[in-house]
Amino acid sequence: MSSSTSGAVVTGPAVERETVTTQELRELGVDLERDFPGSNAQEFRRYPVLSEGGWYIVVKHQPSLTSVSRKPWRLLGPIELTSLSLDVF
Repeated sequence: MSSSTSGAVVTGPAVERETVTTQELRELGVDLERDFPGSNAQEFRRYPVLSEGGWYIVVKHQPSLTSVSRKPWRLLGPIELTSLSLDVF
C-alpha cells in the first residue's frame, strides 16, 4: 500500500453561502434596527443545512448564527440524481 506525500489538500464538495439583500430580509419579516441593532444585510447568508428533519435552506445572521428563515429543501440536499433528468415513457 503506497501513500502520496505530495502535500496536496483534498477538499470535498463546497456550498456557496449566498448574500441576502435588505429587501429579502424585509420580506422575511426582519427589521434590522429592531431585531439586529447595529447589523447590516451583509452579515446575513442563505445556505443549505442538514438537521434532524432533513435538508433546509436557511437564512442566518452570521455573527450570532440566529436563523431568520428555514424552508424545507430537496430530499437529498445538494445531491442531484442523474435519473431525475431522464424522460421515461
